[in-house]
Amino acid sequence: MTVLTMTPEQVLSAYWERGKLPIDPEVIAKKAGLRVEDMDPFRENEEQNAIGAYWPPEKGKPAVIEIDRDEPINRVRFTLAHELGHHFLGHNEKMHRDTTKQFNIYNFDPRESAANSFAAKILMPAQYVKVLIENKKIVDLKELAKIFRVSEVAMKIRLENLNYIKP
Repeated sequence: MTVLTMTPEQVLSAYWERGKLPIDPEVIAKKAGLRVEDMDPFRENEEQNAIGAYWPPEKGKPAVIEIDRDEPINRVRFTLAHELGHHFLGHNEKMHRDTTKQFNIYNFDPRESAANSFAAKILMPAQYVKVLIENKKIVDLKELAKIFRVSEVAMKIRLENLNYIKP
């Protein structure tokens, strides 16, 4: 089964109600036909640091995202969006099991960086950020992070990438 690659903007247009915040990556995954499952807490030792995994579709079965729901909610949401990135960017290797290492800003694996960027664009779309900052005059980092239900670090990086603040 081939996965149709889509940009974050295309995914939001196809699977999310315009203007509704916060964006729920689990709802998007389910609307896109992916299964979202809880990660097995008794997984093998080498996978104990895994916080998310992506299994591409095969033999007529849908793609699967596994998530560790014991993580803080903002991390769970970002991880779900990150795994959606693997799906919609066409990262169709047998399996992507992501650990906290992949979510480090100093991680330069191009596929992981692309999935992180995809996640940020899904959870904090540029046009939504612009409306909140420029039209509604909401400029407080903590308040924006709360509205988007992301960490302050993720919000800060997104604002830097959109040139609202300097790195």
